[in-house]
Amino acid sequence: MAKKLSTLHSRRRKVFKRGQLNVPKTLRNNMSYDGAIFDLYWKSVKVDRPKVFAICDVSGSVANYARFMLMFLYSMDEVMPKVRSFAFSSDLAEVTELFNRNKIEDAIAKTLHDYSGGSTDYGQALLDFKKLCLDDVDNRTTIIILGDARNNHGEAHAEVLRELYDRSKRVIWLNPEAKLAWNTGDSEMRKYGAYSHQVEECNSLMHLERVVSNLLRQTN
Repeated sequence: MAKKLSTLHSRRRKVFKRGQLNVPKTLRNNMSYDGAIFDLYWKSVKVDRPKVFAICDVSGSVANYARFMLMFLYSMDEVMPKVRSFAFSSDLAEVTELFNRNKIEDAIAKTLHDYSGGSTDYGQALLDFKKLCLDDVDNRTTIIILGDARNNHGEAHAEVLRELYDRSKRVIWLNPEAKLAWNTGDSEMRKYGAYSHQVEECNSLMHLERVVSNLLRQTN
């Protein structure tokens, strides 16, 4: 599936659109020909690949979905080379270098081993992410958060997500729980959903393919 998406969305960094003549550059570069037009110059559009921050809850309840998403994202490095990944159950840590230095399967196994312990705390994870990365988030950044938003009745710190929402291009929240379970018990989806540009149920390959495909389509 990742290979199919990579092939579909693979582009050169610059796409030259025939038919959109760059008139000022054409005239400027043909001045030496006394007004005769010999060389035509066409407008080009720079295509930036997505700058993606992936934040994954790797606690027991959603660990397999985190494994699934990380494997998918890092299998698409041809069209999504700027992925930075973070894992948490309570405290959050960046695991990007694990994936840069190791095979995908080994990096995922170590991530789950090292960061899946502890009581799930989304509020603390958001505070940690802000401390680590706030200055790196800009209007080209997409933040993908995978988690069920079950915070063990702790402080949600939704104000941090609001700050990320205001600074980024988009915040996408992927919840592996069925929608009927959202906002029940200790779920904070109502608070977090208010500061997400897109909220999706995501518990299958079809769901994840659609989200990533839309992300790439909006960027190209």
